[in-house]
Amino acid sequence: MKRALLLALHILSLVFLGFGLVLNMLKVDITAKFFIDINLFNEKRSIVGTLQNLWESANYFPFVLILIFGIIVPLFKSAIIFYILLSKNIPASWLKLVSAISKWAMADVFAVSIFIAFLGSRAMNNTTASLEPGFYFFAAYVLISAGIVWVLTTVKTGNAYISSAE
Repeated sequence: MKRALLLALHILSLVFLGFGLVLNMLKVDITAKFFIDINLFNEKRSIVGTLQNLWESANYFPFVLILIFGIIVPLFKSAIIFYILLSKNIPASWLKLVSAISKWAMADVFAVSIFIAFLGSRAMNNTTASLEPGFYFFAAYVLISAGIVWVLTTVKTGNAYISSAE
């Protein structure tokens, strides 16, 4: 696969990451059913909005975890991918590093999916949850980025043979 195509896909994945960070990812609605339905909680959250809320409410530990795994790790991974795509000689250690980081990014998608599956399965009768566009953009970033890493670690690209066995 040509480096230019991988570079274009990587830039597209970063656009998806940007939308995934700022658009709402999750909607949770809690309604009490008495004589009438009373809405107790109705929230939509993006990753950036969640970070802001966590910081303002002094919940620093989850703030740091989401900041690291939701923003810093994807950006670090993207910087490494740019380095690999734009370099002539790539050390195998860089490929191993980006491959390891890529596996952690999928954990975010699984965590949100499991949370939605729990709430969506009507485990609590008065709670509904749904995925918002931000989730799909973030998932698209993760999948495209993982595909790029897979290609980089297994396929001949341009003039250099890129393989994790080097």
